[in-house]
Amino acid sequence: MAPVVLVALAVAPGIFWLWYFRLRDRMRPEPRALVARVFFLGAAAAFAAAFIEVGVFRTTGISLEGGKAPRILAAAAAIALIEEVLKFFPVYFGIYRHVAFDEVMDGIVYAVAAALGFATVENLAYVLQGGATVGILRAFLAVPGHAFFGAVMGFHMGLAKFAGRREVGWLITGVLLATLAHMLYDAFVFSRSYLAFAVIPFVVYLWRQAAAHAHRARALDEGRVPMPDEDVKGPDDTNRPAPS
Repeated sequence: MAPVVLVALAVAPGIFWLWYFRLRDRMRPEPRALVARVFFLGAAAAFAAAFIEVGVFRTTGISLEGGKAPRILAAAAAIALIEEVLKFFPVYFGIYRHVAFDEVMDGIVYAVAAALGFATVENLAYVLQGGATVGILRAFLAVPGHAFFGAVMGFHMGLAKFAGRREVGWLITGVLLATLAHMLYDAFVFSRSYLAFAVIPFVVYLWRQAAAHAHRARALDEGRVPMPDEDVKGPDDTNRPAPS
């Protein structure tokens, strides 16, 4: 298949899922330029992840050889933690303190953007090497998986933005939950057995969770439900710029 077609196949899923989550940010959509900035920061993080993972695997001796459960879990945990932390940085350092980040839903939009930037670079590498079949499989599994990990992290980053003294706790919770989801996904895939098929219902489950997080975030932003902690300030209590 022509390289240009493979590139399109690799890039299209990321664009689709970014559009999907932006549609759910109906109240005050985030500026496209800021979303794009976080997307490309996430893409840069993918290159950093590749170098760090190689170094960690060489230093620690982690390997998938033999297919033993402890090896699989160790590899899955290492990859998941490295990648989710690196996807956290573009959001936290790139947009978290920005005045435009003024709703819980914004956490989901920006974290998904970072995750999809990361996933798109990763997808290009896999699809150009593995071909159309790999591209189709990853379009329905790996790329949306990254988006859904991002939605989990982003929801908790959105809560953290308005959590006062509980901010750090929510941020850590978001990274850990995204890492756990990512680790389970990779463990299923790395098993190279019938257990790998479990990744399909797992991705569907993550999709449902991401949709629930988006629904909850909108409800919090609209004031239809209270924030989860008593001392958490709602988005309307922050220094949101007055409408012009």
